[in-house]
Amino acid sequence: MNEERTMVLEMLAAGKITIEQANQLIEVLGEPSLSTAEQWAGQRQREERGTPHLEPLEPVEPLDHRRRTNFTLDQMIELSEHEVDPSYLRSLRDAGLTDLTVDEIEHEVDPSYFAKLREAGLHDLSVNQIIELSEHEVDPSYFAKLREAGITDLTVDQLVELSEHDIKPGYLIKVRQAGLTDLDFDAIVELSEHDIKPSYISRLREAGLYNLSVEEVIELNEHDIKPSYVKALHDAGMEDLTIGQLIELSEHEVDPSYLKALQGGAN
Repeated sequence: MNEERTMVLEMLAAGKITIEQANQLIEVLGEPSLSTAEQWAGQRQREERGTPHLEPLEPVEPLDHRRRTNFTLDQMIELSEHEVDPSYLRSLRDAGLTDLTVDEIEHEVDPSYFAKLREAGLHDLSVNQIIELSEHEVDPSYFAKLREAGITDLTVDQLVELSEHDIKPGYLIKVRQAGLTDLDFDAIVELSEHDIKPSYISRLREAGLYNLSVEEVIELNEHDIKPSYVKALHDAGMEDLTIGQLIELSEHEVDPSYLKALQGGAN
């Protein structure tokens, strides 16, 4: 009998763990489950020490001895106290996660979530980053769609924030198609928070306003500058106006046809 198994039996006899917890620890060790004799021996010693009688449990299928964990005994006790299912540990190993700490395991991230993240192109994440994505319920397919939209350099925190702002990848694609192709993370969030429609950006460009920054688009939208008004000003010969001048003309309700007439009179 190895030392670790002996220590588990001693904890059982001392009343520190139940038979069920002892079996869980034994399984994590990769050892055969407690025999009926070991269970009864543990219970007899518990009774002698005044601990309650517990019925023996059915043996559980042992882990493959070739797939032992690297947990210390204290870690195994902690896993048992938190009722971490050994089958969950097997699933983690099957997903390629063999060096997790007890704290990381206790987050109980679905092992299939790890596989989906890898399929989406997230290969180099730390366990803590995976836990963060899982706790914020970031769908791995969301990242895959962001990549299709050309958004590839985001941190995990930024991915979480985009997801929490419910920024749709389709929205980003339309914004880029509208001409804003150099979007960084802050710009994406700004556009979303100000509810900028991609069609608004497209119509501004059609009206003659090219190479607008995100801040300029937001400013025009906040002042309710209509693309049709911009186009009418351009048709009136006012093509070199700054954003501030456009806003000022609009706020004073200056009619583009009046400006065109003035331009004609000046000539």
